[in-house]
Amino acid sequence: MLLQTARSIMNVKATPFNSFAFVSMAALAISGGSLVACQLQPAFQTKDAPTLFTPKTQPSTYSVLTAKITGKHSGVAVIKLDSFRLNVSFDFEAHPDSYGVPGSEFTTVDITQLTVNEITDINGKSYNDFTEFEDIRNINSLLKGFIERNKLVEAA
Repeated sequence: MLLQTARSIMNVKATPFNSFAFVSMAALAISGGSLVACQLQPAFQTKDAPTLFTPKTQPSTYSVLTAKITGKHSGVAVIKLDSFRLNVSFDFEAHPDSYGVPGSEFTTVDITQLTVNEITDINGKSYNDFTEFEDIRNINSLLKGFIERNKLVEAA
């Protein structure tokens, strides 16, 4: 009986190798893998050049024409804003500061209040106050730098 079992096993035909099915599955796996690798991105598209925005107005220019400390915590200044002159008064707080190195001590200034008293053009014509938040912030930092650079607090 053992001999018959061995003969019957040897006479069994193996299923033929289906090369068409194997090639089809391999092609499907490769194309699926390439789609995942490319993350299903669309074909290359030319990008439009970014449009440039040119504002019709230019940024304002600021400069300190004069500044004077009139009291322990107050002062006046003339600021040039574009082609206008602004007469301003300001209050400030001063306190000692340093850069952490011996000999680098200085007095720092914080502008606490700024009031625009008068605005005139180069011909002397007076205008209503047209300054906005950005102007006031820039004037504050400009005055702070001018006072600290010229040591006006120490001189007063």
